[in-house]
Amino acid sequence: MRTVELFCGAGGMSRGLIDAGFDVVQAYDAWPVAVENYRRNIGPHVRQADLSDLLSIIPEIARLEPDLICGGPPCQDYSLAGVRQEGARASLTVAFAIIVAAVRPAWFIMENVTQAAKSSAWLEARSILKKAGYGLSESKLNASYYQTAQSRRRLFVCGRLGERDGFLQSAIAGAASARPMTLRDLFGQSVPEGINFPTRMPDRRSVWGAGEPAPTIRCSLDRPIPSTYVPHPNDAALIENGFVFSRPVRNSRGVRSVDEPFPTVTRTSWERPAPKYLGNPHPDDPVPAGTTARLTREQASRIQGFPGDWQWIATAQRDILQMIANAVPAPLAKAIGEVILMRERGETAPAIEGRFLDWLCQTGCRRATARNVKANVGRARRLLGGRTFADVAVEIAALEAVNEFAALSKGTKSDLRQALRLLHQFEEAKRSKSRRPRAVPSQAPEHETEQFAKAA
Repeated sequence: MRTVELFCGAGGMSRGLIDAGFDVVQAYDAWPVAVENYRRNIGPHVRQADLSDLLSIIPEIARLEPDLICGGPPCQDYSLAGVRQEGARASLTVAFAIIVAAVRPAWFIMENVTQAAKSSAWLEARSILKKAGYGLSESKLNASYYQTAQSRRRLFVCGRLGERDGFLQSAIAGAASARPMTLRDLFGQSVPEGINFPTRMPDRRSVWGAGEPAPTIRCSLDRPIPSTYVPHPNDAALIENGFVFSRPVRNSRGVRSVDEPFPTVTRTSWERPAPKYLGNPHPDDPVPAGTTARLTREQASRIQGFPGDWQWIATAQRDILQMIANAVPAPLAKAIGEVILMRERGETAPAIEGRFLDWLCQTGCRRATARNVKANVGRARRLLGGRTFADVAVEIAALEAVNEFAALSKGTKSDLRQALRLLHQFEEAKRSKSRRPRAVPSQAPEHETEQFAKAA
């Protein structure tokens, strides 16, 4: 899928999507330092641009004919670590929506802090995207359940032209791991089956875990881990200490164990505890903050999902830390990308959420008939390659255009059509918050209705 990234920063989201199998053909950001780091580590398909200049940027992106537009508009106006007052940065969320609506790719991904979901800027952007014909899946995700060793909570909005709202949420939830990834998983001995990528530099590690991105491959992979291998000193020190300090945000805990995820990486995460905190620590800190290991810049980068051989270039250390903090974790972006590609290929279909069976029974269906209706919805969605449509008439027309559907019997076709109609009525009833379902033309699938009429 041809992809364009807006507000790309140093390239965390691009890195993850490329790893998932996307073809990122262009990226844009207004910060020259971030653009240079993207160019150094990912490729030349990036340029500095003011994305609020819609009259110039929209025609350029349209000429690229992307299948997907992605990006994380600046979040400082919404962030818990910021002032939480909507200003010029918040308006870039609206600019993102305008660009998507004008270019009309089949898909888009937008990432932001969870607080953005309640902002007036997102409400306006959401309205623009809905009017443009996009179905929206809005998911609040914890990155630690997507191969990222930090409990970073973010809003991801995935859109697809013509879909129903919520079409991808069950698949994204299904991609989550059973437990969060911890610092020990990333840096310690519990990382499953290390792989040896011999390095030429003595200060860089050679052994990588199977659950993290590999460095650039420059040699054969068939070399075993040498018995003399020694972990990077900083990683070994962190695991041996067992605890790390993270400058707390809004009265949160400052000390974390290596057996839990790191909190959200921020520009100040690496700082040592200040005297004020040492004198008044959080009551839930497991050990005194002054005894913990210090997080290095490189470790913060890897917690954010950047490969170990990523080359950070900037005159000021502050700029590097800001780029790390601003990034979308690459493993999380990869997970979202893989879900989208599987749906694009028709390998998954949305789960039927809510009490659909109970609703059918309330309309008069027998339980066995209700189960058949639900099964027919699943069969119809599989025939549609996982597609759902906001308009049930369009959905049925798309189903009738499928070759496999044409080969079915007349009765089976009727059952599948009626199952989709009933599901649509159920979802309409949910949206209107009706306690009782609307009356339906038939209490049984269309095919059963025909049989009942003949018997009468």
